Amino acid sequence: MEPVTTRSEQRRADALSEREALVLRYIVQHYILTANPVGSRYLSKRLEEESISAATIRNVMADLEEKGYITHPHTSAGRVPTDIGYRLYVNGFAKTEPLTQAERASIRRQVDVTAPATVMMRDISRILGEITHQLGIVTAPEILGSRLERIELVQLSSTRLLVVLSLDSGLVRTITLEIHQESSRERLLPVVEALNQRLTGLTLLEIRASCHDRLRDVAIDDPTRIVQAVLESNERIFAQRADVERVAISPAQNILRHPEFSSPEQLRGVVELIENQEMIIHLLEEHPGQENQVEVTIGSEHSDERLKEYSLITTRYQNGYSSGTIGLIGPRRMNYSRMITVVEYVARIISGPGHDR
Repeated sequence: MEPVTTRSEQRRADALSEREALVLRYIVQHYILTANPVGSRYLSKRLEEESISAATIRNVMADLEEKGYITHPHTSAGRVPTDIGYRLYVNGFAKTEPLTQAERASIRRQVDVTAPATVMMRDISRILGEITHQLGIVTAPEILGSRLERIELVQLSSTRLLVVLSLDSGLVRTITLEIHQESSRERLLPVVEALNQRLTGLTLLEIRASCHDRLRDVAIDDPTRIVQAVLESNERIFAQRADVERVAISPAQNILRHPEFSSPEQLRGVVELIENQEMIIHLLEEHPGQENQVEVTIGSEHSDERLKEYSLITTRYQNGYSSGTIGLIGPRRMNYSRMITVVEYVARIISGPGHDR
């Protein structure tokens, strides 16, 4: 799984000389590891085998700065990557950093895809945060794409039923339904069978669109009027799940280890980000990622100015016929090679057999 590379980004990479690309790569890698600006003296020592003089390195750094790939913070003589520099690094120079067997086994051991959606989301966001020291984020599976495995009707009172939808994604949805006349358990059985014969195997989206056509004749012959009640509540019964949290976010202590968030103001920004779930949901809606493909959004690439100090890595996971988003939010100075690998692997685990390769 590789991040998307646009034609304009590829042209930027092609526009750099081999020497410029080498120096930029070293600057980004060193800054990711240390959070310290990179100077020409450090680079000259690292590039001794390349037979590049310190004067040449200074000239190359000046060219990279003029082109917008690096900058110098305040009065520091060292350089740090810009968002454009990070982008070129991610799409042109970052190499895959595979997980160890122990790391892969640990992830597999901790991820329980059979757990209820809310539990699974919280566990996976926590695991992502612990492994990467970033904010792990997981959105709920989109239930409208799930297929109905079984529908059950449970009598709560003579005029109230509990509709239970068992879905292929492992989710169970329950809705209370008021009926217009008293009924009994014995009279429910043929109604349940008729509903399952007509609706099982369809997605909730398909059921919502065709429910009236599929059940019209059954409703006419149903003395209990239960089928008619189902038709009247179609939009509510077969709707996107509202009783599961939309997004789970890992605890803040993971990301707060980074020096970028050491000041009280920066700390407040992280806390506000975590507490503002609507902002994160909007962010994920803008960059949901795609299955088998990682999307990386860096700093100023976000439409929201408040997110300019953060990078986002996302991909889609598959849960039965449903899918959700999994990802990381962290400082722009993150180890993209490793972060992309972790997100990719966890998404494969969630998606199940055939994806974990």
